[in-house]
Amino acid sequence: MEKRALYLRIRDYLAADIAAGKWAENEKLPSERQLSEQFNTTRVTARQALTQLEAEGVIFRSNRRGWFVTPPRINYDPSRDMGFVRYVEDQGFSARTQTLEKKLIELPDHIADEVGLDRGTPVYEILRRRYINDRPCLIEKIFLNPKHCPGVLQYSLDRSLWSLLKAEYDLVPVERHLEIYPQTLEQPIAEALDANTGNSGLYIRRICRDQSGDFLELDEEFWLHNALKVVVSVMPD
Repeated sequence: MEKRALYLRIRDYLAADIAAGKWAENEKLPSERQLSEQFNTTRVTARQALTQLEAEGVIFRSNRRGWFVTPPRINYDPSRDMGFVRYVEDQGFSARTQTLEKKLIELPDHIADEVGLDRGTPVYEILRRRYINDRPCLIEKIFLNPKHCPGVLQYSLDRSLWSLLKAEYDLVPVERHLEIYPQTLEQPIAEALDANTGNSGLYIRRICRDQSGDFLELDEEFWLHNALKVVVSVMPD
């Protein structure tokens, strides 16, 4: 039988120690230099082992700070209508939202064509960072149609946007179209998540229409791949 590569044996050793609780969630792991000395190998080999664990979602790398044990993933059901904070807290985690930017812009042409609005239509653009247990886990970019919610930017958006739209404007997202697929994190998103450019991510794109059938919002979510797992319950016909 072919001997297992050294980086995989290091990976197995570290994974076993993590499973046994030697390092708690969010705890920093030994550096590549320390691991290379411990296993009498090169830093390149140690990095291969860590990168393998990162790809599996067991650990994560934080820019300029090192490697850490990944906390448990949340269950994410994209078919449920529930605000992010409540959804996360119902699973026993803490959650918060930070609004990074909010402004009025012209809707990009390709999105206008897709959702049936005139090119150049003014929309609200909202950029938010969302945290789970104080770890930044996703960046959310929202294009919101101001037709039925003028002045919404005056409100705090560090809360559920859908709850705000319902309470202040009687707007409800009725029709939704979702796309979900893996995607690497580009530099601006990665930096906002304190991750490395090119890290694995999960992209969720949602187009919503309100109860009048008008385009309401396009929501783009850029998740760290090890922050969630998609879980959907399907009832038999």
